Amino acid sequence: MLAAVFVGARLAGVSPSAKRIEHWADGLGAVGPLLFVAAGVALNCLFVPLPVIAGAAGLVFGTAEGTAIGVLVVGLSATVHLLIGRRLTGERAELLLGRRGVAVADFLSRRGFWAVLYVRLIPAIPFNTLNYAAGLSRLRARDMFLGTALGFAPRTFVYAAVGGSAANLHSTEARAAIVVGVVMAVAGALLARRQIAAERRERAGGSQP
Repeated sequence: MLAAVFVGARLAGVSPSAKRIEHWADGLGAVGPLLFVAAGVALNCLFVPLPVIAGAAGLVFGTAEGTAIGVLVVGLSATVHLLIGRRLTGERAELLLGRRGVAVADFLSRRGFWAVLYVRLIPAIPFNTLNYAAGLSRLRARDMFLGTALGFAPRTFVYAAVGGSAANLHSTEARAAIVVGVVMAVAGALLARRQIAAERRERAGGSQP
């Protein structure tokens, strides 16, 4: 879909610059961020990647405002996916998940916000798939929104900063954003690994007579 839009724009002779896009967004006023959040959630439900959406937010609104808007899109998208998954599966969760899946769902249900936060810190985990699968658990929508928004905030900043610096990817802001992204990915993976190991030890201890 994105490729089709790009090709269509090029064939039509439309080639907006970053400055023109920013000027267009300023003309929308206070309605602009609201429209972007609604459109971002809808696009992510259609599997448009979050880096693209958050990067577009940074390009349109600037790094600071784009990060805040991107965080809202991420949190709301995850919550919508959760509710859709829960609505479609109903009471068939245990049958669909299997034994290991039930253990994961139980972990999400018991730990709530913290479980979501730890999972969001792990890089390269499929976003949409995990959200829909979480609908099979008893995870509360509030915990999904808060855990996702907070856990994804550093990466959202990176995407928005790169998008906001699209005209100059060699700028200090863009380079700093990339460094922050790498550091957060490594730190998140280590923290999540530690938490998962602690959870396994706790389960192993609880299973002993």
